[in-house]
Amino acid sequence: MQNARDGAASQPEGTGGWQRWIEAPLIACGAVTIFGMMFLSVTDAVLRSFFDRPIFGANDYTQIILSIAVSISMPLCVLAGRVIAIDTLVARLPDSAFRIVAWLVSVAGAVMLGYLSWRAFLNAQEAARFAETTLLLQLPLGISYYAISAGAALSCVLLIVERIRDER
Repeated sequence: MQNARDGAASQPEGTGGWQRWIEAPLIACGAVTIFGMMFLSVTDAVLRSFFDRPIFGANDYTQIILSIAVSISMPLCVLAGRVIAIDTLVARLPDSAFRIVAWLVSVAGAVMLGYLSWRAFLNAQEAARFAETTLLLQLPLGISYYAISAGAALSCVLLIVERIRDER
């Protein structure tokens, strides 16, 4: 998280071993998904422009890949301390009040992420039950919902774990 007192990010110095075990595969998977989406988009544009042969269903693939990329980026933002915080007034509070507000904000964020995870999981089940698919290729949309659910759940847990770690 961003340290409101001195403006310095507290994360890079004290990144623990367990965090690297989470962060490294997420970065690798994120790089693969972003590169795949980029390759698909560029290839589709080149084939469309020069050969009048676009990739059939490129938008469907992009839709699924993008949801996976977003789900990977949420916990990475928490681990990197890049969650959005506006702490102009809070930084002026005494330490005890600052810690209480920091905990309240972390818990509120975790509750929101937990709710997002729960709703995305329910939506994934509904999508599977009603066989919701993408438009052209009929790819199942449940994959996108499950990915968002997993990313939000991991972010929820990491947000609280990071708050506990910052207290030490």
